Amino acid sequence: MENIYHDYWDQELMYQFLTEDKCKKKAYVCSPFSADDKEGMLQNMRTARAYMFYAMKKMNMSARAPHAYLPKLLDDTYREERALALSFDMKLLEICEIVIVCGTRISRGMQMEIEQAFRLNKEVYHWPDTDQAQLLPLKKWRQVYEMQIQK
Repeated sequence: MENIYHDYWDQELMYQFLTEDKCKKKAYVCSPFSADDKEGMLQNMRTARAYMFYAMKKMNMSARAPHAYLPKLLDDTYREERALALSFDMKLLEICEIVIVCGTRISRGMQMEIEQAFRLNKEVYHWPDTDQAQLLPLKKWRQVYEMQIQK
């Protein structure tokens, strides 16, 4: 399979927001941020950006993952900053047309996002983190429970 991740893929992803194609679907990337330590959280932020880049390059979508960047600005350990981040996440989810649930681990934060997506009648898809760009439609919240939900 073609490797789309080159030395400057992260930069290319950032340009997506400066030259956004209004015809592309806006996709909310739902993937874990929580981890056992800061290194794990940093890795999850980078993974979220990789999901965004893949959605942009291979699925032709304008992808958003607030946890890919917001933790650089806001500290989750402060109640007010966490509340602001969660509020931003939900507003961003509202303006997106579809939600892509990435991977096989569902964190508590992801669970809240997915529940909100179903309440808003968004198109929800699962991307199982394979080498294929195939999105599997999720029609009911019950399908999400088949995936692993972690605290």
